[in-house]
Amino acid sequence: MPRKENPEIRLGRLELQIMTVVWDRGEATVHDVKDSISKGRKPAYSTILTMMRKLEAKGYLEHDVRDRTYHYSAVISRQQAEHGLLGDMVQRLFGGSAALLVSSLVEHGQVSEKELREIKTLIGNKERKK
Repeated sequence: MPRKENPEIRLGRLELQIMTVVWDRGEATVHDVKDSISKGRKPAYSTILTMMRKLEAKGYLEHDVRDRTYHYSAVISRQQAEHGLLGDMVQRLFGGSAALLVSSLVEHGQVSEKELREIKTLIGNKERKK
């Protein structure tokens, strides 16, 4: 299946947990996922199965069958999901303004001095490439 190019990737909390297990393992069965995310709130096997089928229907996972067991692997990369989720969040919460996002993070003490220097370096590098 071709890689999903849609930047509008939306994942709920459980969907993101499932995708993280699949990305970390390379491939996973429903049992693998259940065992990996059963810390804290413990979703039922049937819930995870349903969510994995929905992720496959969205084009985020695919499966192959071995020994009568579905083995799921990611169609989208972790980086594609990060970019898509971040873009969605910036659009919905900050009206598409990355400056408002950064401003909010800085104002609420979410950015350390070290991270602030790194951001400045990234901006400087980007400006030099223009």
